[in-house]
Parts: sequence; C-alpha cells; structure tokens
Amino acid sequence: MIISGLLTLLYNVLSLLLVFELPSLPDSVTTVGAELTNYVKEGISILAAFVGSTAMGVIALLLGLVLALNAAYLLYSLVFWVIRKIPVLNVRE
Repeated sequence: MIISGLLTLLYNVLSLLLVFELPSLPDSVTTVGAELTNYVKEGISILAAFVGSTAMGVIALLLGLVLALNAAYLLYSLVFWVIRKIPVLNVRE
C-alpha cells in the first residue's frame, strides 16, 4: 500500500511537471505491484496478531519517525554539502 501510494505520487508529480503524457504502466507491472501490496498486508496482519493492534500503532508511529529523521538528515547533509562547495563561505566540517 505504501509502495503503490509512493509510485502513484511519483507518477502524478512527473505527469504534472512534464509537458508530454506519460504512458500507462503495463499490466505485468500492475499485477506485480498488487501482489507485493497483498504480501505486505499479510505480513502486517501476521505481525499484528503477535504484538497486538496497540503495539502496531506504536510501531507505525516509530517507523514514520525514523523515516522522517532519515529524510531530515539526508536533507541536512545535502544542504551542507552544497554550502561547503561555496569557497567564499569557508565552511568546514
């Protein structure tokens, strides 16, 4: 579900930014995406059976936090990499 949502979001952003029309995905890619989504859903339901629904909510929250912190770190690294490339600022590690 997350993967298909991200691919749909990426497809929508690209279709807005690009002037030409993107082709539709082949049926084989759509089928593989649906099967992968079903596998992820089944895995989550098996994990929820072991740990409970409350713990799954906490796990989802912590996973989102980890992803957000990693994205913030990558953005921070990118910004400082660009700043270090400007010789006038004389920024070092």
